Amino acid sequence: MKSAWAFGGIILLMVSADPKGSALHDSWRAGASAPAGDWRAGASAPAVQQRPRAEVTPIVETSPVRPGAAAQLSLKVTLPKDVHVQSDKPRDPNLIPTVLTIDAPAGVKVESIEYPKPTDLKQTGAAKPLAVFGSEFAIAVKVSVAATLAEGDLTIPAVLRYQACNESVCFPPTRATAQWTLKVQHVE
Repeated sequence: MKSAWAFGGIILLMVSADPKGSALHDSWRAGASAPAGDWRAGASAPAVQQRPRAEVTPIVETSPVRPGAAAQLSLKVTLPKDVHVQSDKPRDPNLIPTVLTIDAPAGVKVESIEYPKPTDLKQTGAAKPLAVFGSEFAIAVKVSVAATLAEGDLTIPAVLRYQACNESVCFPPTRATAQWTLKVQHVE
């Protein structure tokens, strides 16, 4: 489904996702253009700007981990240059936070998820700056492994939900999946 709205010389164009929620091709575009009615009368609509995607890299910092011990993990997030996401605790409750969700398998407990310190992004006309994560950041994760867990490789899946924005547009929220492979081993 495509929808477009014109406000003065700015056209907003939305191409939506399928009804089940998986992104087929969706993005928002805001940009100066010809007068509001021109593109509907036969001129081309503005080009749709692709939604920026986060590249996520799971890092196992404790390997191997013995049953009954803790392991330190991290998720490195890389966005295109000049793109940011809201922090995990945006100052404006109407903004969409960045959230890492971990689907811990049996025998694994998530002890903590630590987001980086956000940076302030000043916006014209806004009373408070936005609390954002820049184009590169890492999220630290601490997990504990049950003492009864057998040796072997253990997969820990995760989903990062975020909303990428540039200096003029925030794109629809999306998700990036990742998984850590933890080597569980009785260490002498």
